[in-house]
Amino acid sequence: MVEEEIVSVIPEQLIRARESLGLEPREVAEALHLDEKKLNEWEEGISEPSVDNLWSLADLYNRSTDYFLRPLTALPEKLSFRLERRKAVRDLPQTVRRIIVRFEELCRGEYELEEALQEHRRILIERVDGDYSPEELATRERRRLGIGEEPIQDLRKLLIRQGARVFVLPIPEIPALELSGMSWWHDTYGPCILINGRNNRGRRSFTLAHEYGHLLRADPPTVCAFMLDIPEERFAHSFAAVFLMPAKSVRDSFIEIVGLHGVTISDRDLGRLSNRFRVSLEAMGRRLEELDLIPRGTTDSRIAEWEKKPTYYRGRKGPIWRHQLGEDFVSLALEAYASEHLSAGKLAQYFGLNLRDALQVARESEATSKK
Repeated sequence: MVEEEIVSVIPEQLIRARESLGLEPREVAEALHLDEKKLNEWEEGISEPSVDNLWSLADLYNRSTDYFLRPLTALPEKLSFRLERRKAVRDLPQTVRRIIVRFEELCRGEYELEEALQEHRRILIERVDGDYSPEELATRERRRLGIGEEPIQDLRKLLIRQGARVFVLPIPEIPALELSGMSWWHDTYGPCILINGRNNRGRRSFTLAHEYGHLLRADPPTVCAFMLDIPEERFAHSFAAVFLMPAKSVRDSFIEIVGLHGVTISDRDLGRLSNRFRVSLEAMGRRLEELDLIPRGTTDSRIAEWEKKPTYYRGRKGPIWRHQLGEDFVSLALEAYASEHLSAGKLAQYFGLNLRDALQVARESEATSKK
């Protein structure tokens, strides 16, 4: 009889992985056809799992096997997310929690790839001290970034250059407008932002600015319900509106595209303005109302009709998984694979592809780099 190879794991990591998905030991034991007592012994450090068992646990928990081999910082028990009905991570469907786990794994993976390649990320985001209004903070941040009053063409790229880790993943089983994104400032990985890929580009951009406001203020990773009337959410919402749509630039664009103040704006003109500032029709409508450029109540009276219409943006070509991960992460992973710092299996896992497709991407990247 061949003895199973045993793996030395960190018991706390087994517990954290299970709890991050809200699973009880009984549920894990049933899913993997294990003896619950054996699982408890692994988590208590009394015994250790076999290689096969570790692979099964990693697959169930949506983790890499190396997650269990060394101590890592725990996922925050409460996260900052725009959510109306549910109030804590444990209340979310397991499919949603698996996306949160994948997000955490991508942030960890990106950090570890940077360390392996000696490409350390500089965090330039400056968390603020002092009592700023949303308008003051947005103006201060635009000045610091040197972007003046003009529309921001690629907010994600801008924030990544400032040191944020940004991933766009589709979040299932919850209406897309109820859970638009989440963020936290990790002790090791730095500022991390997850955006719901099920929203259109305009909503994703606003969510990104919203979460950026939380990070700038060093808001704790607590529940962040966008639809709730609480101070933290009002601040982040107002910050995002001013940061993305500066008053002078919006007024100048309005005069250029629409003309007179106080008019009933057409959907076509509103779409042109939204496109210019990379925001949704709703966000632009409400900002125009705030600046008294269109009559109050315009947005509420027409939002139901807008929601039925798709908003088109000129986007980049390429497979969806590249957009979700971002070109910075994809390039980093391919570089790590080419320099043998990353296995083919791990590359496939990061990209969310099967092994054959991941290797094809790597071959194409290598061929392009040789041209």
